[in-house]
Amino acid sequence: MTKTQIAKRRNKALNIAVIVIDTIVAVRVLFNFAMTLNNNWDDIRAQVLMVLVSAAMVALFLALLNNMKYKGHPSYVLASVVVLGLAALFLIYVLLAVSFKGLAGI
Repeated sequence: MTKTQIAKRRNKALNIAVIVIDTIVAVRVLFNFAMTLNNNWDDIRAQVLMVLVSAAMVALFLALLNNMKYKGHPSYVLASVVVLGLAALFLIYVLLAVSFKGLAGI
């Protein structure tokens, strides 16, 4: 294989990894958000949300690496930033809601 073919293969592999991680994180965050709308707060774990934020950060790192080293498409970076923001905002929402719920004694 030539260097160009190896670079294209790695670019494709990193793109697939970013897509899979972003999809899993987005689906899980949206599922947890739907659970909060149905008052199922007891089923949501802050540790799982922290793992989701960490996975979104890994996906962003892989997308940035792919964009810089293998000349990947910038849309993967944008998608990873959006998913990371979504996961982080939901984590903050859950932590604030749980803390205010504890303060109110509900």
